[in-house]
Amino acid sequence: MVKISCRLVVSHAGFENESELLHELYQRGLKQPQVGTDLYAGDGILMFWSHVPIASWQDQAWLDDMRRSLRPVQYLRMIENRFTTTESSFIDLADWDACVDPDLRPVVKDRNLPIWVGIDASTKHDQTAIISVTWDENEKKVRLVWHAVFQPSPDDPISFEDDIERTVLDLRTRFHLVGILFDPHQMQATAQRLKRESVPIQEFAQTSANLTAASQNLFDLIQGRNLTTYPNAALRLSVSRAIAVESSRGWRLDKSKASHKIDSVVALAFACHAAVQQGQQGQGLCHEYAQHPERAATIIQQSYAQRGGGINSFCGVPKFDAWVVGEKAAALARRSRGY
Repeated sequence: MVKISCRLVVSHAGFENESELLHELYQRGLKQPQVGTDLYAGDGILMFWSHVPIASWQDQAWLDDMRRSLRPVQYLRMIENRFTTTESSFIDLADWDACVDPDLRPVVKDRNLPIWVGIDASTKHDQTAIISVTWDENEKKVRLVWHAVFQPSPDDPISFEDDIERTVLDLRTRFHLVGILFDPHQMQATAQRLKRESVPIQEFAQTSANLTAASQNLFDLIQGRNLTTYPNAALRLSVSRAIAVESSRGWRLDKSKASHKIDSVVALAFACHAAVQQGQQGQGLCHEYAQHPERAATIIQQSYAQRGGGINSFCGVPKFDAWVVGEKAAALARRSRGY
């Protein structure tokens, strides 16, 4: 009995013009005689390649769930096992329109309303977008609260101090500002100045993991009708121009043309990511204690004592610093504990 060596490859389809080795094996296999259903053999290769589910648990209910949770090209590649391009539309506009409440308007001011903010900034070419959202605990949805978009030009670049910082500080006076996520590419100096003003701003590094998480979260919110927005033609146009670019490490939001502006969509993804991650964990708690600063001060002191210093966790809720219960509460806590 002669033993022969072989190499086993198990994979679903990849990307056209990128997964070249896999695509070559696929094309080579298709040229061989078909010896069974979706089974090809010859020229030193045995290939099984199916476009239909084969596992017993892959029933219609499972397929419907996959179709709802995956973008169309992801479904084709991962479920139907078909090679696709790396770029596709981010979202169907019909899904976005379903999230728009025609009776909803931007909120001008509500000091009791907790908001999360996303910022995507540019100095000369792209737009700078500041998006604020809130987490609706009753509806379990994210709601667009207010947004601003600045359009710089080479002759009239944006002033980070006059435009971004002033807007953020103004938002803090009008709402209960819980946190800000920002693209660190051009905003490090701005972030440092805002931190000195005790603004809860946090860098959102543009790693593949972060971009995939934020993009997927926004897609899921829109697809699941768990985002509520007010009508805005410019924002809708940006959504229509956003595409999803996939790679082996994940996927991210992008644009197909340099002239297209999707900065507001990117900022919305940042804000929604923060709202979902932090809002579900602790909005109710922080909102309650914002209304009762003396009680908040006591809780912060207890938290401080239990953890032996530092209050980066508030009542067991990670990533909530003292400022989330309001400046007055934090001031009381600092005075009473001397930190």
